[in-house]
Amino acid sequence: MRVHGTVTQWQDGKGFGFIEPANGIPALFFHEKFLLHQARRPQVGDVVSFEIATDFEGKRRAKKILFAGERDPKRVDQIFDIVYLSLAGLFFLCIGLFVYQKKLSPVLVFVYLFVSFITFLLYWHDKNKAENDQWRTPEKTLHFFSLAGGWPGALVAQRLLHHKSRKKSFLRIFAATTLFNLAFVALYMTYLTDFDIRNTLSNNYKIIHNQLNYNSDQRTSHKKKGPVYSWTNKNGKRVYSTVGFPPDEPYTEGKIEWQ
Repeated sequence: MRVHGTVTQWQDGKGFGFIEPANGIPALFFHEKFLLHQARRPQVGDVVSFEIATDFEGKRRAKKILFAGERDPKRVDQIFDIVYLSLAGLFFLCIGLFVYQKKLSPVLVFVYLFVSFITFLLYWHDKNKAENDQWRTPEKTLHFFSLAGGWPGALVAQRLLHHKSRKKSFLRIFAATTLFNLAFVALYMTYLTDFDIRNTLSNNYKIIHNQLNYNSDQRTSHKKKGPVYSWTNKNGKRVYSTVGFPPDEPYTEGKIEWQ
């Protein structure tokens, strides 16, 4: 339960002060580390809201302090968690629908799932390194995997692990990689879906293979059977021969055909 009050004392150099609750209970001690937003420094007369906690000595103090007009960042984060996780799920739902409609290749879905999984692991590994003061994963590596299709996994990691979710310079570049990737998918669906390079190469191979087999069969046939001679004899009858035209009788309409 949150209580409202006013800052009555504050020592900025030492980082602590006292709050007088509005409900009439005695003034409560508070430390700067209990401010939910660290960007603003308290001043005497500031109206605040807070929760009451008891320390290990049994003394009551104020915690989770918010200045008037501020919102609990955890609640704001929860809203962003729901929105961003829904966006990642909606993206996979959309590309799954496009695959069902045969507008996208199923391979693309597996690529996104695989790269997103790798990207999530990179975020998880980087957070563990940060907590243990170890050598961090370069931000350009995280951005590269987001650009390569792992941005849904990065989005899930940012919200579930609460890692890289507040640094504005990082988030700006991450947003750019996400938009670039979505633009590529839109371009692919608009201009390249009718051109399937795998099927095109396969069809060209079949055409060339069939043509080579046909030419080979033709050469084999020519070698085995040779030319066929045909002519019309003196009686008006069409005659065929593999030897040649008759040298000892008249004929007309002589032809040579390969079979």
